[in-house]
Amino acid sequence: MITGKENLVQIAEMDDPIMEFLNKNGLGKYFMPDHLKKIGRFTRLETVLKSNKIDVDSFVESLNRFEQAGKSDPELLPAESLHFVAMLPCGLRNPFKEHSESFFEQKEDEFGYLNYLIEGNVNHELSYYPLLESINDVSELPDIIMASDINNFFHRPFVDKFISTNHFEACTPYIFNSYLEKEGYSDPDNNYTMYTANMLVMVVDKEKLGDRKVPEVWSDLLKPEFENDIIMRGEDDFFCNAVMLPFYKDKGMDAIKILARNIKSGMHPAEMVKLVGSGKKEGAAIYIMPWFFSKRIKGDKADVVWPQDGAIASPVFLLIKRGKAMQHMALLEYLFSKETGQLINSRFFPGVHPDVANDSFPDMVKWLGWDFLKSHDIGKLKDEIREAFLKVWETKSLNI
Repeated sequence: MITGKENLVQIAEMDDPIMEFLNKNGLGKYFMPDHLKKIGRFTRLETVLKSNKIDVDSFVESLNRFEQAGKSDPELLPAESLHFVAMLPCGLRNPFKEHSESFFEQKEDEFGYLNYLIEGNVNHELSYYPLLESINDVSELPDIIMASDINNFFHRPFVDKFISTNHFEACTPYIFNSYLEKEGYSDPDNNYTMYTANMLVMVVDKEKLGDRKVPEVWSDLLKPEFENDIIMRGEDDFFCNAVMLPFYKDKGMDAIKILARNIKSGMHPAEMVKLVGSGKKEGAAIYIMPWFFSKRIKGDKADVVWPQDGAIASPVFLLIKRGKAMQHMALLEYLFSKETGQLINSRFFPGVHPDVANDSFPDMVKWLGWDFLKSHDIGKLKDEIREAFLKVWETKSLNI
């Protein structure tokens, strides 16, 4: 008997009639292999139904009736409960995953119980995060979540249901490294545990810049001489919120409209690395990318600019269910160890351990701040920013 609390992988492994029923009801996309790999193990069927405004009880009843009409009842394992999910920036995912898997295998006695998943954040911005707003029970979430960027975990529906109601508590095993803390990085209300940050910088293609002045602060990117000559992370109608929000905070919605005029295209940072300095017409004078990716640029045709007002700190944070820290103390000790901090630091992400030397990072950091995050309806604001940006962006595209 299906209850709706099964995860998507469990449902996909059932008999063909189940999948036939789901496909007929427009839910087949959630069970495609690529989608299952991204979100299948930690997303329940009921969450998908609610996100599609489908009554869970009625649908599950119909699904069971359809399945029982000509097939034997499938044997279900207990719903898989993930203890730890990490959704990390591209530059951090692979080394963190490899290091963690090796560490857990070496300490089987401590971590044999641990059911975990380590993925790239880019896989979830347009798939898992939007489903969060349909989750109403904290039991649908893993015990410990590591996530990146200003995503749906900061949106009002999630905050009202799970943050304001004290379902999560911060872990502070020591006084965090001063590099990020000097900007007030830790959550003063002790709900989010701030772990590291993806530092965003500018990269200048010297040939394409020509005799124009190298930008020194973020607001320089709003100058008219950079019209249609900046590339940032994005695709189709999605552009990086970690960049948009600081521009809005500093200069308001007019800055978003100007930025839309000046952005030539959106792409993954790995594509930017290949394009910068190549001389190709698809390139631009200025690129906004993570510090990690800027370190992969070869040759002398580009300069990396750490702005005078700071690299943008796009957060990587933990959400730890209240009362679960003791159960997963070995995991938390691993995450906050000096060794793990040094691994993170070696990938050009600042470590929070007090003994990790973050001296390879320039001093200035640009962090949105908790006053801004908690005084705005972030999800609504992101929608307004996106609408204003795309209105200019799409009009400009039609005129090209």
